[in-house]
Amino acid sequence: MCILIGTLSCKKSKTPGAEKEVIKGDIKQVVETVNGITYKIFTNTNATTFNGILVLGSGNDENNPSEGSLNGAAETNLCEKAAANGYAAAIVKYQKPPAGSDWNSRAKLLGEDFNKAIVGISGKYGIDKNKSVVGGFSYASFMLFSDISVNTTLSYTKGVLGACGGSGTWNAQNFKTPIFSINCSGNFEGNFNGKALYDQIPANSPIKGKSEGVTDNSCNTHCGGDWTNQMYTKMVVWLQ
Repeated sequence: MCILIGTLSCKKSKTPGAEKEVIKGDIKQVVETVNGITYKIFTNTNATTFNGILVLGSGNDENNPSEGSLNGAAETNLCEKAAANGYAAAIVKYQKPPAGSDWNSRAKLLGEDFNKAIVGISGKYGIDKNKSVVGGFSYASFMLFSDISVNTTLSYTKGVLGACGGSGTWNAQNFKTPIFSINCSGNFEGNFNGKALYDQIPANSPIKGKSEGVTDNSCNTHCGGDWTNQMYTKMVVWLQ
């Protein structure tokens, strides 16, 4: 009885925010909660230093968005590629916006959540937060394009990788961070996107030269392309 009581009393409680590691080849993934935000981070098991930080966000229902998913296939593929090449890459569980939030309020909240993730990863893994790139698919891409035109929260990042999202002329004229916009042909997003969004950035904008827009004519559905390599390549250029 004494042994049983002693065993029970010594049982350690689970550390808040800590999750079991998953190893896939040389890639380790773990869900962490740091700096008040939860993310799934991918790193190379052999890495002790990192080339930079990549933080991605998932798609969502723009009319009734929930919290960000950590399990999207496109996000995972890009994070795994980045991790395999020496970057710390994460998918962020951005918050569900409060009921009744308008578009710009949602964008601001998402930008703040991305910032919290970057700051958390920077502190935990010893990486300069200025060596960071953010990105997203569909909803997260729309939100990031809006956030970097209205707010300055993510102005220190090297760029925004935006897949299957879009934005308007005013936003493009006020981007504070370089963008890489990639979309299928067909303009299913209802705004400027891909090459057309890049074209809306004024020629004298300080971010024009580092930005790029690609319209993928091999697909004509929303988020129907496999753009891991293109997005990864742009990230590397920005973080050099």
